[in-house]
Amino acid sequence: MHIPVYALWLIKEIFVAGFSLAAAAFKPDPGYRPVILRYPLRVTSAWEIFWFTSSITATPGTLSLGLREPPREGWPRIVIVQAVQGADPAAVMADLADMESRLAPRVVGIDHGVPGQGDTTELDPAFYEYPLETVGRQLRAPDMSGLEDTTVTEEAADKIYPRVLKKEKEK
Repeated sequence: MHIPVYALWLIKEIFVAGFSLAAAAFKPDPGYRPVILRYPLRVTSAWEIFWFTSSITATPGTLSLGLREPPREGWPRIVIVQAVQGADPAAVMADLADMESRLAPRVVGIDHGVPGQGDTTELDPAFYEYPLETVGRQLRAPDMSGLEDTTVTEEAADKIYPRVLKKEKEK
């Protein structure tokens, strides 16, 4: 019986998120701060994962980017999520946990240590990153791909994107 209730709740959330993003776009500071989250799944069946990740993508301002298998047996799968309004990643994580528990109420007692899944209120930085603040690994040389990301300097950007910067300066 929870599936029709979940569907109605999801439709409401889609409209609320859409209007919220549209309203924010007209503010001087829209509050857009994209964040990438690593959400530890409590749902396990292919059907549940499909509907959960589809629900994330259907909600304006969020996007399910993919799944990662657990690094060790017994650990949860991870869904990679991008959220446009990610200034508070713990709140976004709690919202994802709420969505997951509405989809599959049986997971309410499962806690992987992130906000919304139990008593935890703070989010460990290992579960999120702000990609606009660092150079992505895709821009690095292969021999540097294992190093921690660093902020792009103007000089480094000139070396990475000389044509892009030249076009911007010409405008």
